[in-house]
Amino acid sequence: MLRFKLRQLVQKENFMDFSGYEKEIQDLSLLIEKQYTLFDEGIFHSLGYLLGMAEKLDDESLKGYVYYQLADAYYSFHFDVDQMQLYLSKAIKSQQEVQDFSLLTRSHNLLGITEFLRGNFALALDYYMTALKYYEQMEEADNSLSGIVKSNIARLYFSLNDYDHGRYYAEEALYDISGTAIDSAYVSNMMSIYIFLGNIYLSRSRDVQAARACLESVLTLAKNSPYPGELLSGIDILSFSIRLAHFEDKLSERDFLIRRFVNRAVMTALRTHMIEDVCDLADFFLEIDKLKECHKVLHLLEGKLSEINLPELQKRFLESKLRYFDKISDEKSRNESAYHYYEMVKQQEVEKVNAFLFALKIRKDLEDLKEQNAFMEEENVRLTQKADHDELTGLPNRYHLSTFADAAFERAYNSRTPVGFEMVDLDYFKQYNDRYGHQAGDECLRLVAGEIKKLCAKHPGIYAARYGGDEFVLIYENMQDEELLSYAKELGDSVKALNLQHSEEVGGGVVTISQGIRNSVPLKKNRVWDYTFAADTALYNVKGKERGGILLIHKAKLSDEALYV
Repeated sequence: MLRFKLRQLVQKENFMDFSGYEKEIQDLSLLIEKQYTLFDEGIFHSLGYLLGMAEKLDDESLKGYVYYQLADAYYSFHFDVDQMQLYLSKAIKSQQEVQDFSLLTRSHNLLGITEFLRGNFALALDYYMTALKYYEQMEEADNSLSGIVKSNIARLYFSLNDYDHGRYYAEEALYDISGTAIDSAYVSNMMSIYIFLGNIYLSRSRDVQAARACLESVLTLAKNSPYPGELLSGIDILSFSIRLAHFEDKLSERDFLIRRFVNRAVMTALRTHMIEDVCDLADFFLEIDKLKECHKVLHLLEGKLSEINLPELQKRFLESKLRYFDKISDEKSRNESAYHYYEMVKQQEVEKVNAFLFALKIRKDLEDLKEQNAFMEEENVRLTQKADHDELTGLPNRYHLSTFADAAFERAYNSRTPVGFEMVDLDYFKQYNDRYGHQAGDECLRLVAGEIKKLCAKHPGIYAARYGGDEFVLIYENMQDEELLSYAKELGDSVKALNLQHSEEVGGGVVTISQGIRNSVPLKKNRVWDYTFAADTALYNVKGKERGGILLIHKAKLSDEALYV
């Protein structure tokens, strides 16, 4: 089942209007677009910088854009589903708050692609249909965007061998995209859909004339583009051409293309979204008795799959291996592959449950946001951004935090001493509020803030502020890891000692906190947002592993140096 080039179908040109922003933000947005196109890992640093600016401006539109781009980057560069979901959940909240239907469409489309690749077809279709609903609410329609979503729905139906619906949505996508501006994204998307339609014709009815017409359209698009050689060397075009030549009974041409395919250096640098296509081609080689070529392709795929923890693709690869070992009567290898297949099935069942739980969380978060906004409108609550302290807890607020954090960071950089940023989050606080009421929730926050104040008073060099909701930030100046962790643990223990009763099923009996920390000597290229970003990442990983714990890291990405408590 041939796929589209997922990454190119997800990303188009800059889809947010930056004309009203300062030049630094405009330049940064262009850099991020370039880094995405070139697969430049520097995109994560640029997005972190832009996120810091968005938070400083308290601009929900800009935050919704950055969170989405972070999610897309984690998906496209590393296929890191956990990080992608983390930032998409944040993105969708911000996008919903400002009613950014374009980004909401893109976010749900990306969720659909991910679940499709994980084998969760029903959930993927639900995300795609939700994306189209958001698209319909856009004031200025972008037909290329609707075309992208429909093309993904077409792929889903095709993977289920429903060629009629697959063809219908592919033709709808072709119609939508054909009416848009002709640029690099247009060419890439149109070529992908023509290749997809061509494969439908071959799979459904062996209609080589219709398939040949699709290939001719692909060739015309590529030749009229600024970079025909790059486009025509794609794996999807080559694999489609191999099949078409076979069914046209052009065996010499087919064999020539097969040699080109198995000898191409690009096979060693496959992208995640190409793997199933290449598995299909390996099966095709097996059908036409090209055993040597099939074995070579499977060997190259095995090296790539060792880097990816994605059971659905692992299963698909193992299916091809099983067919190959059957063909060559290698019973021992076949049995080993069958056992690995069973292991992947078990792992996938766990992932499917987690995926549905995440989907439920997204919907619940949106409902909570709607209720919160309605409540704020009814009460006409207006908080002043100039106040130094949070009224509920008495701690400095995030505006005071911004000033203090910049100064602390500057002191650490100039003196070459460590500075630690800690993100603290109450575990299952939403459930606590739901169970005991908002008044009890406020009292809980006051009591936890009281323990934080005690820690700051007892140990010089610790500053704390309320970050918002049930989140707090602590800054530790000039402390080594051991000292900092001892204070962090002291805080966690003191909160637990409050013995604030919580649900046994959800909260484990008493209220606890999770703590994510980054502690290191700042480098010249570092900024405050590097530390808050890293601390937030550490906090997310604590919550995913064991709530009530502590994780300390030394840089933006998790590494073997991370310290769990």
